[in-house]
Amino acid sequence: MALYLPGLTGLLAAAIAWGIAAVLLLIGTAAAGRGTVPEVRLVAGWGALCIVLTLWGIFVPASLRIPAAAIVIVALAAQFMPSRRVGRLDGGALGRLLLLTLPLWAVLAGVWPSQVDSFLNLLPNADYLVDYARLPTAAGPPSYSFLPAAPYNTQFLSFLGALVWPDYPAAGMSLDNVMLRLVAALAIARLLTPWSVTPGWTATALGMLLVTLADPGFVPRFHFSAYGETALAVTALFAAILFIEAGVARPHRLELALVLAAMINTKQSGIGLVLAVAGAAVVTALVERPARWRQAIGGAALVLLPAAVLYLVWRYYAAHAGVAELEPLPLGAWNWSLLSATFKAIAGSIFEKPTYFALELLSFVCLPLLLRARGWSLATRFLAFNAATFVLYNGFLIITYIAHFSAEMAAEAHSYFRYNTHLSLLLVASVALAARELWPARWTGRSRGRAVAAVAVAVALLAPVAFAERLRFDLAMPQPLVRDLAANLKPHLKDGDRLALLLPGDDGEVGDLLAGDLASAPPRRRGLDLVRQKTADAAALDAVAARGYDLALVSCTPAGLMDLPPGEAALFRHDADVWHVIARWPSAQGRALSRWQRNRHWPALCR
Repeated sequence: MALYLPGLTGLLAAAIAWGIAAVLLLIGTAAAGRGTVPEVRLVAGWGALCIVLTLWGIFVPASLRIPAAAIVIVALAAQFMPSRRVGRLDGGALGRLLLLTLPLWAVLAGVWPSQVDSFLNLLPNADYLVDYARLPTAAGPPSYSFLPAAPYNTQFLSFLGALVWPDYPAAGMSLDNVMLRLVAALAIARLLTPWSVTPGWTATALGMLLVTLADPGFVPRFHFSAYGETALAVTALFAAILFIEAGVARPHRLELALVLAAMINTKQSGIGLVLAVAGAAVVTALVERPARWRQAIGGAALVLLPAAVLYLVWRYYAAHAGVAELEPLPLGAWNWSLLSATFKAIAGSIFEKPTYFALELLSFVCLPLLLRARGWSLATRFLAFNAATFVLYNGFLIITYIAHFSAEMAAEAHSYFRYNTHLSLLLVASVALAARELWPARWTGRSRGRAVAAVAVAVALLAPVAFAERLRFDLAMPQPLVRDLAANLKPHLKDGDRLALLLPGDDGEVGDLLAGDLASAPPRRRGLDLVRQKTADAAALDAVAARGYDLALVSCTPAGLMDLPPGEAALFRHDADVWHVIARWPSAQGRALSRWQRNRHWPALCR
């Protein structure tokens, strides 16, 4: 268990993540007042932060630290205004959530960056903000990101944390997602709580379980890494809550508009999810109240305006910045001929993840049954909203397979399940509400209620410890070995060094992870010039020396290389036309392989 316990830096990172949550709540309350619940204001505060930093970063040639600090100062100053002040009940709800999830934070506080996509563009983009406090352009300092012009809404959160601790993004991008997912837990807990009552310990514990263990779409390496999946799922849930609330009570249009602004530039696919939830809001409103079609369409268009402006401004930036993003295919290269293969691959994905899609099917079945039995209620509105969003968003995914993905990715319906998890929190909330309406009254008695409360709280506290191995995806092989190798190398490297990585038999995974650990995991080595080779012999060393690389890492020495024992890692320096060994490290065996990795081998790591 000691492997999962955080050190001081992990505890600092977790504290900063909660500090970011507090700042977002302050910003959201200052921007929109206290007219809605704290979790909504918190996500709205994120949207406001994204609008300010995006507009400044694109149009003002000055440090992003200026508007970041200014918006925090303004939010703090707003606390002197009673109508813009965070209330005692707000702190109580979030404090209860923090206390119930302390074991989860203890397990995850020490998380390290680990996923290849995190190292390719997500963390490099966050690091660029920290290093230069500006958005990347061809005229500015070079970015080592694969996609420097990808949207930055999640990176803005880690940038906020980096104002306190510059090394925050490495763990912080994961911990920000943990924080956002737990904020969604509070929202679901409130949905399941009687109207106008603050969620208590039981409801909060149940909400935490519903966004983790009980969510069939929850995958820690997707949702607790630096990926944008959690941010999209959370904003989709909050958009649904606010759209549905607008149809039956006082609308909170500003908060909803800010939530959509946070959603749209979370990932390039954010535009599709924004259109899907807005379309679902119109469809469900028309089904329930056909005579109010003008209000439904007009209201949706109004709250979409800030997100639309933000999206168009970002398109302007991406078109003129001169740095890369994912681009659609030319019209003549669209993957129409692969549609049958795409649908076949989608069917395969559904059969591989039967629990998630069976729950989605169950939600579709429940909708007409509950409508017939109960009419329009909170549960049926959520079920209808979920059904419409699922259809519309999956239509968007099909379009992206045709018009955006390579032929290979389109034919395999790349990451179809992962993209559907953007709807998982909305699905879980809908099914939970349906279950609450169908729950027999005899199970709600006082004695049974106390038993359920005790079980819910106990499971919420104990589950993170019981499932620590699954939650700490960053400790899965080969990541600990690569991380140790990078840590051994860093004392011998300085910023800007030219280093050849001789990784025998590597399929690209070890090279990507090692390059990412060197560049993004503290202590960072900035601006390294790396070249990779899949062989590690004297000829490979001579080849990289001829290209001007004076440092070379052989990750697994072969027999006969400069009389070194085989199966070690060695760092060489090229001086006076001769390679010298300057450091050696015996190969570590690392952790035992999980059952999903039994047939995996990493020859670059002597495994």
